[in-house]
Amino acid sequence: MRASLLALCTAGCFHQVVQTGRAPSATVIDKAFVTTWLWGLVPAQPIDVRAQCPTGVAVITTEQSFMNGLAALVTLGIYTPQHVQITCATGTAMIPKGAKEFRVPVGASAAERATVANEAVEQAIETGSPTVLRF
Repeated sequence: MRASLLALCTAGCFHQVVQTGRAPSATVIDKAFVTTWLWGLVPAQPIDVRAQCPTGVAVITTEQSFMNGLAALVTLGIYTPQHVQITCATGTAMIPKGAKEFRVPVGASAAERATVANEAVEQAIETGSPTVLRF
């Protein structure tokens, strides 16, 4: 009985931190309930922070808070929200010396993104120098 209770109370709790290597700024986007379904098997919709973080993201923290876990428990895991914090970066990463930068416009179609990516790859192969692809 105790082992079952312990397993039930600790199942599904997690804390994940992704660091991009950029210096963090004071701007933090906090989403207390990001919707996932079926114990997280159906993932959350992407979170677009380009407007709040024009220079990129420094840290992304994803966890299941007590309230998220309670909501998942009440719904038997059908609705399993997550708490997400996104810390913006203070600036863009340094471009390697000699690198050529390729930019994919915001709202570009899949074909346009593929064209720019192919150009970047061809440039890297031809010159043997690094290329940077920005979205």
